[in-house]
Amino acid sequence: MNRDSALELKVGIFVAIGLAMIAGFVLKFGRLGEGFKIYYDVTVRFKDASGLLKGSDILLSGAKIGRVAGGPRLLREGEGVAVPLRIYEYVKIPKGSQFAVGSSGLLGDRFVNVITPPGPAKEYLPKNAVVDGARPTGMDDLTHAGGQLIEELRGTVQNINGTFTRLNTEALSPEAMHDLRASIDHLNETTNSLAQSSKKLDGVVEKADATMASAKKDADDLQGTIGEARKTFSAATQLMRDATNGNGLLASVIKDSDMARDLRALVANLRTHGVLFYRDSAAKAGPSPSPPKRRNSP
Repeated sequence: MNRDSALELKVGIFVAIGLAMIAGFVLKFGRLGEGFKIYYDVTVRFKDASGLLKGSDILLSGAKIGRVAGGPRLLREGEGVAVPLRIYEYVKIPKGSQFAVGSSGLLGDRFVNVITPPGPAKEYLPKNAVVDGARPTGMDDLTHAGGQLIEELRGTVQNINGTFTRLNTEALSPEAMHDLRASIDHLNETTNSLAQSSKKLDGVVEKADATMASAKKDADDLQGTIGEARKTFSAATQLMRDATNGNGLLASVIKDSDMARDLRALVANLRTHGVLFYRDSAAKAGPSPSPPKRRNSP
């Protein structure tokens, strides 16, 4: 009896733990846990809410902030549907926010995406507010945009074809090609002539440079010669000035006639007798008579 009671107790504890784990999974991954949270209601009017079901998520920047309380209900005006939303009470949605129906993929579950306006919020949506939802973008929009793009591509291709056609018929006609070839030939001839002229001009410039260098050298030499001549003339002028106004031997010879006569006698004795046998024979001979002056004929 005691052994059977212990076994039954162990089995009961194991079953209780299993039931608790199952209940936890149901509350965690199911919708039962949301029943204990506090919500406030918001109604959104959409033009089209296809695929949006009861219990679909409401996302704000990727975070779940509530769920769809019921399926879309047709408005009395017949211009869309009204979708009731249940938002967590602690989540405040700024006024001016957009509600759009989104999809997690081409074939994924639908959800309501909330896009808040930029800048800090000043006012928030009150409870039981009714707002207009944004038009959802889906495959129809992509198909329509793709059709417009294809039409634009067709127009662009037609314009390109027309441009090539005019190019082939007008710009690339035989007459135009002949004129283009002639223009290119003339351009080549002009380029060759310019190259030859440039070579000749280079030779002329080189010769002109050499001539200018030679002329510069001659001018420098002439300037040096003029400088030397100026120095010589200056020295000669100074010598004549010293000879005329100075007190040296040359001035004495020029001014004093006796000294000039003695100097002539000295030179005559040296020529006659030399330095070793020098004697004053010119003094004994007396002064040489001065040559007779020539008379001018009448």
